[in-house]
Amino acid sequence: MNFLQPSMEVFASGLLFVALSALIFWPLEEIFEGEKAARPKLKDLAYLWFYQSYGLWMAAGIVYETAFLIRHLLPHAWLSIVQQQPFWLQALAALLMAEIWVYLAHRLSHRWDFLWQFHKVHHTVEEMTWSASSRQHPADFLFIVVGANLPALVLGIDLRSIALLVMFERLYTVLLHSNLGLDWGWFSKVIASPRLHRMHHLPSGNDKNYAGILSLLDWLGHTYQSPESHGQPQRMITKPAAKDKCLTDGAARLSGREHLRGAHVRRII
Repeated sequence: MNFLQPSMEVFASGLLFVALSALIFWPLEEIFEGEKAARPKLKDLAYLWFYQSYGLWMAAGIVYETAFLIRHLLPHAWLSIVQQQPFWLQALAALLMAEIWVYLAHRLSHRWDFLWQFHKVHHTVEEMTWSASSRQHPADFLFIVVGANLPALVLGIDLRSIALLVMFERLYTVLLHSNLGLDWGWFSKVIASPRLHRMHHLPSGNDKNYAGILSLLDWLGHTYQSPESHGQPQRMITKPAAKDKCLTDGAARLSGREHLRGAHVRRII
């Protein structure tokens, strides 16, 4: 039965994560939101359990095998330099690399129709709540998680820092999707808040606030939008972000020419 032990440990880790999230965020939503608090759905709890257990397990396997192949292409001196750095610096580097990938991948998922077909599953969340934070397509989940952790493992960054990063990022993601009206004021331009991420799930904000933890990347990428800028009712996003402006303007000019041509033909007739 020893061969079943790793699988059962992964199974239990997912249950532990769901239980921990429920103990933290469910009471907070009930206390501060009252009747507005959304009740957890069984489907969302199943998503949360699966992705925080077997989902992470699969992602870790892909990351490890890919990093092993890529690392042989790098000079050994580079890996030695990275591994000689203090733990806090390695952890900070892992966080920055992961957050840059999350920001770019998330932004691309809203711009490219192919990726949007997977990412739009996450935007079926109509009511912000902690239990819906992992409602994702498997391809979307792996695209984000594998890409976020691969650079750190390729460079040989301390596995403890990567493990801490994953745990922190997973719990913070649950916080961001909770139905709590929390905002960090001016510091929200550095670290994302639940109010900030709630705006991303609005139709008027699906091209804003892409960052996972470091909203500073949104500020640098000119995609930051403050919660105080405007208020909109919460509705489901079902379409990707607007296409490039030059394409939109070109389509508008073409439509205008067709309209004028039609009017000219009618005058001739």
